[in-house]
Amino acid sequence: MFQEAFKYYKARNPPPSFENVIDVCKSSPAGLDQRLKTIASAITKDAHHPGLIPAQEWKIYEILDRPGLILIANPFTKPAQRYWMTRCLLDYPKHPNRTNLPETVIDQFGAYSGTDDPREHFDWWFIAHSIEDPQQRTKLWKALRWTTLGYHYDWTNKVYDEAARNDFPADLGELCRHFAETLGFHGFRPEAAIVNYYPTGSTLAGHTDHSEKNLEAPLFSFSFGQPAVFLIGGPTRDEKPDALLLRSGDVIVMTRASRLCYHAVPKVFPCAESGRQRWAEPEAEESETMATTAEEAPVAPAAYAANVWNDSHRNRGWQQQSTSNGNGFADYISNSRININIRQVLNEGENHL
Repeated sequence: MFQEAFKYYKARNPPPSFENVIDVCKSSPAGLDQRLKTIASAITKDAHHPGLIPAQEWKIYEILDRPGLILIANPFTKPAQRYWMTRCLLDYPKHPNRTNLPETVIDQFGAYSGTDDPREHFDWWFIAHSIEDPQQRTKLWKALRWTTLGYHYDWTNKVYDEAARNDFPADLGELCRHFAETLGFHGFRPEAAIVNYYPTGSTLAGHTDHSEKNLEAPLFSFSFGQPAVFLIGGPTRDEKPDALLLRSGDVIVMTRASRLCYHAVPKVFPCAESGRQRWAEPEAEESETMATTAEEAPVAPAAYAANVWNDSHRNRGWQQQSTSNGNGFADYISNSRININIRQVLNEGENHL
């Protein structure tokens, strides 16, 4: 039944109906979708994190038929969404992080002629941005489908390897720990991430995530860019899945039983509300709900705050490239979805595999 649902939502002609898709933004005379349950944050005092609305204002839901599956409706500000998309496009695909880019693509588009590994010198975004031919630029854009951070996953053997490990990005780690604390998952350690890049029209087949040693720890998934349909079923493919609509900024957290359930992305599609103009337009001054006195002011996580609130870093490539010839960040994200999946690999008290 899972595969039938996947094929239904993947179809283009005729396109699927979204009538039964869980959409937290859909208004209804009956109120909240009866398949959802509102849950409260585990934080009892004011908790602020740069780029997020206060945790007490988050709209947090659990899917009733999928115990442990949590959905948070976009808690990010627009500048923070742009910041994380910039990190995923400009920084995360670089060495020593690993990507899916095949040698044929590295050879075709790279210009390095030294003797060491050309991957160490391949700057995916810089090279794509410099390509004048839009067809060749799009080809290189679409060639990148994933990059890994921290512990690098071995896709062939379906394992993690201590020898394939780099430092986890400090700002991303701070962000994820804030979500974990807000939801009551104290002590969560972000140790591995897979960043997926989805051109509109692409899919992710049904699978489970079971390679981490610690399967009790939650899995955090952040969506940015174009919307997608997310399917979540049961522990086998025989169970009919629920379909959720994910928009830019939405967060999925898989905990408890849902951690080992089959899930998939059968559809990524362009949407006017998340189009190029939304991301390319100059920012208006945004009023953040932050404390105003020294006594009330939260201690901003250093690695995150130093970058998110630095305009030159946060906006690099958005406004400057918005008037370019189709090779800017806004042009890419108007036809793509980016998804960051973060996991804890090790058990509590362990420092290595």
